[in-house]
Amino acid sequence: MPEETGKDGRKASPIRQPLLGVVAFIGAYPRGVTLALSLLLVNICIEMVLPQILGSAITNLRWHNEWGAEFPLSAYTSLFVALVLIRAGVGYILGPIRNRVIQSTLRDIRVRMFNVMQRLPFSFHDRMNAGELISRSTTDIWRLQDFILACLLLSVDITVTLIITVTLIFTISPLLGALTLAFLLPTVGLLIHYSRILQPRWRAVHDLHSAMTTVIQENIAGVRVVRAFAREPDQLSKFEGRRRTYVDTLMETVNYWAGRVPFTQFIFGVGLPLLLWVGGVQVIQGKLLLGDLIKVLFYIMAIGHRMGAIGQFSNTLQTASASAERVLEIMREPSPLIEGTQRLPHGAGTLVVDKVSFAYGSKSAAIQDVSFEVPAGTTCAIVGATGAGKSTLVHLIPRYYDPQQGRILLDGADIKSLTFAELRSHVALIFQETFLFSATVAETIAYGRPDASQEEIESCAEAAQAHEFIRGLANGYKTMIGERGVTLSGGQKQRLAIARAFMMNPRVVIMDDATSSIDARTEKAIHTALRKLCAGRTTLVIAHRASTVREAGMIIVLDHGRVVQRGTHASLMDEPGVYRNLFATDIVHDEEGALD
Repeated sequence: MPEETGKDGRKASPIRQPLLGVVAFIGAYPRGVTLALSLLLVNICIEMVLPQILGSAITNLRWHNEWGAEFPLSAYTSLFVALVLIRAGVGYILGPIRNRVIQSTLRDIRVRMFNVMQRLPFSFHDRMNAGELISRSTTDIWRLQDFILACLLLSVDITVTLIITVTLIFTISPLLGALTLAFLLPTVGLLIHYSRILQPRWRAVHDLHSAMTTVIQENIAGVRVVRAFAREPDQLSKFEGRRRTYVDTLMETVNYWAGRVPFTQFIFGVGLPLLLWVGGVQVIQGKLLLGDLIKVLFYIMAIGHRMGAIGQFSNTLQTASASAERVLEIMREPSPLIEGTQRLPHGAGTLVVDKVSFAYGSKSAAIQDVSFEVPAGTTCAIVGATGAGKSTLVHLIPRYYDPQQGRILLDGADIKSLTFAELRSHVALIFQETFLFSATVAETIAYGRPDASQEEIESCAEAAQAHEFIRGLANGYKTMIGERGVTLSGGQKQRLAIARAFMMNPRVVIMDDATSSIDARTEKAIHTALRKLCAGRTTLVIAHRASTVREAGMIIVLDHGRVVQRGTHASLMDEPGVYRNLFATDIVHDEEGALD
């Protein structure tokens, strides 16, 4: 099947490729699918038999009136009513079975989608915005519901019915069968042709819907910033622009299809009076029984009903193909991170960075040939000007990214050889921007260990200097904190994040400027607790306060992605270079940490 090109210049993949990926999910329920299709075939057979009963009844009634032949009216009536009741009963049973298969399939797709998004590396999330992912994992999957229904039942219904009806018409009258095909084939061909043109258009519609969703998501997440700068009118204008473009494209696509379906169905509609005329002539000439003509008319009506279904089915395939393509793009996103299989050997957290280089995509290297060793239990401060590569370096340790060159060892094991769970359960990273889920305070602290006892939770909170303010909350540790922790101050959120990290009992603790939102007095108390908590653990600290840097057992100085100095505070201050200049200008000199 040739490829189509969308408005954005992207080639639309052949429809069968993305949709086959969805069909694979349906295959997980063979019993339900088999039962649903079997019941459907029973109903199709009944539908094909009913015209035979009516046609035979009309023929026998004519013979009864003309020649006095026996006409068992009650038998015809009973058989017809019985089949109609059976069809209704089968439909009653079929509905729940069909819906169960459809909803189970959608559930599996949603679960797979969510699981994939959770496991994809940061490099993927760096280039994808949240609104786009939300749209693909909700709206696009919801759109697949009609396709699953179409794939499960409608396609079989259309195919089997058309084959049987055309065959039966040919059996009754080859001439009427040939006329039926003459009108049927062009109608089906045009429907398929026009529906194929729709696929790139539907892809554009779905992409525009994602863009509109992104505006909504960003404004909900950044509502405080919008109001702080009084930008509500601008954001409304931005949303209205995205909405208008989406609606205009949607209406153009829908109108394109709506304008062509009646035209194609008109071709087949013209055939009905012609068939009636030709069949009527055959009846008058005695070449065709009146009852057989009635059978043909009922079969033509069944075909006409399927013509509408073909239009619906074709349109469903195209919109579902666009949605399936967007969903499978996420599911089939290749991950550059290959998970290891080994467990971490025993050790106390010795960390070795060996000739590591890393670049984001096609950009210049953020880290270049970095090497150093942090002995177990050592607190190492990583300092450097903005953009020096500090955060990039520490994000390589839990394998949020993989370096293009070099290796990182933890207690002698290459981190690439470890399972993600094993590595990250022993490396706790407290981010510069604290994120807290909507949960109770206790659940937030125990996020990494949901089975932790209340005593363990409170112990970690006390160590992080969070216990006192938690006790002052309305419901203490049972207090619900809002989304992203908006009910807490910056310092409170970071103390909860510190408590959450240490609940994991990691070998390596990484603090990415984690005390930036805490006042100097609170920071001093936290550092006192950290000295106790970090005993026996390797600690990497990205910090700008002089007190934090001076207390580190070793200091790594980065400049433009390279290690330019290393040592202790005293040794580095004794030699001219980046560190002394940085300490004199950029590092915050709080009262306790200022130089004399």
